[in-house]
Amino acid sequence: MTDYALLEQAIDDFITEYAITAPPIAVDEILNKPLPGMWDKVDLSQLTLSFSVRGDRYAPRVSIAKLLVRQLINSPWGVQRNLPELIGQDAAVILAFTRMLLVPRVLLQKMPQASWHPVEIASDFFVPEDDAEGRLALLK
Repeated sequence: MTDYALLEQAIDDFITEYAITAPPIAVDEILNKPLPGMWDKVDLSQLTLSFSVRGDRYAPRVSIAKLLVRQLINSPWGVQRNLPELIGQDAAVILAFTRMLLVPRVLLQKMPQASWHPVEIASDFFVPEDDAEGRLALLK
């Protein structure tokens, strides 16, 4: 069984190390500019990317965030936090961790709880509404 509290803590640490204080999370810039001890730089312009079209303008950000998550899991930073063991290859856990990255608990908690609705979270964090809804479900 996955320990989601440890995954939340890893994202909290990541947000702190990158000094991110407000949404949206710049996943493309982070992927391209890793901190020392993270992963090798990934230049998105050198990749041939095919994004599944889910009918949402923010869907490509989820795909980029999943790529970032896969880099993060297997990085020395991720190994130090046991991410390969906590997440493994489970697609549902990878998606949950991706949602945690895109909508970090520490940033969400800065919003009034009355604003914790998928439409508002989607707008503030630049994520599809279904991912915002899935993220809120992880916090219950």
